[in-house]
Amino acid sequence: MLLPILVCIAGCGEFADRGVAARVGDWTLTEERLAELIVLAQPFPLDSVPVQQLADHWVSAAALSLQSAAGDSLAGSEALAEAAWLERREAVIDADREARLGSEMALDAAAAGEIFADGRLRLVAHTLRRVGPETSSSERLLQQRTAERLLTTLVEGGSWDEVVDESEDAASRSAGGLLGLFARGELPTTLDRAAFQLEPGQVSSVVQSAQGFHIVYRPRFTEIGTLYLEQLRQRFLAESDAAANRQELTSRGFDVAPAADVVLGRMAGDPAEWLESAQPLANWEGGILTGGVVARYLHFLPPESLAELAGADEDARIQLITELATRELRYGDAMERGEALSPSLEEGFAAAHADEIEYWTGVLELDAADAPSRSALARHMELLVSRQLDARSMPPLFEQWLRGRIDHTVRPRGVLAAIVLARGMLSGAGGTGGSGS
Repeated sequence: MLLPILVCIAGCGEFADRGVAARVGDWTLTEERLAELIVLAQPFPLDSVPVQQLADHWVSAAALSLQSAAGDSLAGSEALAEAAWLERREAVIDADREARLGSEMALDAAAAGEIFADGRLRLVAHTLRRVGPETSSSERLLQQRTAERLLTTLVEGGSWDEVVDESEDAASRSAGGLLGLFARGELPTTLDRAAFQLEPGQVSSVVQSAQGFHIVYRPRFTEIGTLYLEQLRQRFLAESDAAANRQELTSRGFDVAPAADVVLGRMAGDPAEWLESAQPLANWEGGILTGGVVARYLHFLPPESLAELAGADEDARIQLITELATRELRYGDAMERGEALSPSLEEGFAAAHADEIEYWTGVLELDAADAPSRSALARHMELLVSRQLDARSMPPLFEQWLRGRIDHTVRPRGVLAAIVLARGMLSGAGGTGGSGS
């Protein structure tokens, strides 16, 4: 009798969710509504991965709305700990490295100037007009012409800051377009070739990469001397740290657990399933690298990197395990010594999280009288897919923390059904009505 009952339960659950692409609590994203969003988002790939990402975004935003209305402290200590998990670890590890090796990294402006002049390490900036696989040929041409217009602005005497304001690389735009300090061969091929042909103060022609259309700039030493000195010092510090870490792993009897690379490949498929895992992937004298910690790091990788990791060979996976174990070893040692972050850093993390909550409070109208508002979520999704609002993701572990506090699902069958519906709408064979947020 047990098997028929289980089959009935599974079937009844699927039947109850028929027509639903995603659900959070008692809020639903219908297949038809998701199809409408896909149509509104055109050009947009009619593929399960990006469409599921769209549904996932709806789930996270809905979870935030409902949890806020339920009285959860989205800016409290527990939420902050998840939101700033990686940044806190980075800060502790950086402080530990500075304490161990910083005194050895004596470097003055004159020495930095000599290295800058010989050109072997270059601080590179760019502006980007982004294109991707989903970009239509007409939009691609428009982006290329925009990049050419920006280049003309520079040639005619316009400022680099003016051009960078139109860059679609948000991560570098706020830093004047700076990508970082690179040796030859460390940038993607086309950017590398352009960067290492430039003299200080020169800009490249429009250069195309997998990301889109770039203009590359090599700043003068007078513009970035202090920053160049600091980045140079950090690079040399990292190189010394790598050598010290190899010695430390050997002296502490570091060992990768049997089949750890296989486990890592499985984890890449769905890191969320492993967040509570205590399974050891590596160990050393005084410490262990668990699946749960690795899963936390994996949450910060984009889907394409996770897919690459799932298909990577044994050596590549073991290298990643070793790198993460090294970080945990150094972090654990620092914690045992009782090292604490400065109050200013802690205040900075808290302020960044408060800004994050303020942003979502605005777009989802969390402080409105009728919150939680399905209509606010619907407007947010429409503005997002119609590109009237910049795409913005929540901090990965904060997002997972939210999802873990409320019942939710994204139905792969519902996602596929929405794609079929969207194709019909685009070809004129489907309807345009729909409901749900």
